[in-house]
Amino acid sequence: MAPRDEAELRRQQIIDGALRAFSQLGFERATNRDIARAAGIGSPGLIYHYFKDKTDLLYQVVRERMPLIQLIDSMKELDDTPPEVVLPQLAGRLAHLINQPLTVAIGKIIIGEVLRHPQLAQVINEIGPGRAMNLLAAYLERQMALGRLRRTDPQIAVRLLIGPLYAYFLSRYVLNQPEAHAISPHAMVTEAVDLFLRAMQPEANQNPSS
Repeated sequence: MAPRDEAELRRQQIIDGALRAFSQLGFERATNRDIARAAGIGSPGLIYHYFKDKTDLLYQVVRERMPLIQLIDSMKELDDTPPEVVLPQLAGRLAHLINQPLTVAIGKIIIGEVLRHPQLAQVINEIGPGRAMNLLAAYLERQMALGRLRRTDPQIAVRLLIGPLYAYFLSRYVLNQPEAHAISPHAMVTEAVDLFLRAMQPEANQNPSS
């Protein structure tokens, strides 16, 4: 195996070990020794050969293992296709991803750690929730300008769309509410998008922006 390939294999091994250690112990409690043990590497010091610090390692865990990141990346390419086409398509992909074990495991890590370590919120927002909201808000703003959606603050609009999905994730996977488990991810996501599109129908006298 070429040295570069071997180095990348070891890097991925450490990321997987960190994911296991963070899931079992939490970000704060997991030591480099715990991560090294979970990764199956001999020396905890080897971690710093590949990552700046534990925060950088968490960033890479989210960046490279969170299934939702690929969906967020695709939002950069949202064009001027009408929202009644784009949003249900995104909803279908989200419904598939939200129930995956990796999504749930990493989502729980993020929720738990940003509450204890607010500085991590900025790191996570750069690649996850904050970036997704800004990309979606930009798309919604274009659709408002085209007269396809009711005009309002796009940052408010995107939170009206995403907010119910956050609440669903928390109630189902964190609070473990039986009522939330009775609702499938597909049903929740589809209904949220449908209600959003109904609420955001353009007003009768609304004209496209020039």
